[in-house]
Amino acid sequence: MRVRREGPLTRATLSRPPVNALDSATYREITAICAAMRPGECLLIDATGHVFSAGHDRAEPADGESLAIGAAALTAVLRCPAPVVVAAQGPAIGAGALLLAAADIPVIASDAWLKLPELDVGVTVGHAILSRLVPPALAARALLTSERIPATALTAAMVCPPGDVPTVATTAARDVLGKPAGLVALARRSWGEREQAAAGYEAEVAAFQARNADA
Repeated sequence: MRVRREGPLTRATLSRPPVNALDSATYREITAICAAMRPGECLLIDATGHVFSAGHDRAEPADGESLAIGAAALTAVLRCPAPVVVAAQGPAIGAGALLLAAADIPVIASDAWLKLPELDVGVTVGHAILSRLVPPALAARALLTSERIPATALTAAMVCPPGDVPTVATTAARDVLGKPAGLVALARRSWGEREQAAAGYEAEVAAFQARNADA
């Protein structure tokens, strides 16, 4: 990832051509970036190329260790001390879709889409995080069918023309930074939904790993 500090705004850019697949090193970078953030700042995660992220790197085995590393990154985003904006300029698949769903403010191009092929690759997790972006019933259907979810169905996201994604995401981050930092921190903490999603996702991962251990 390329990380740039712009005052209180940290911009972290996925840059793993051709499809920004997420490997263990990238997951660890995301975890470390989130840990370094502080209240009063804002993290903006975006990506290069035409695909936001194709999800877990197929070059790495989808075993218990890689799942744990990936889960730690996603829960780090949910528990980030600073607000997180994620800007998807193209398709977001698997863990890439969950990264978008973990944002405080998800921004996505109007011609982009999500897909959760988790069951197809032998993984059952993701519902708790995806349900932040779409209704729980749609999240369940998307995970069970691996169907595409068009950006226009993401009512919780800021959907904008493809060319406007960088500007819309940066403006959203600057808007958050313009609010009183103490009130932003209190609001995110007191609402509690981010922690609920993180804990729910961890429960999904634990159940999946227990099932594999018993197999």
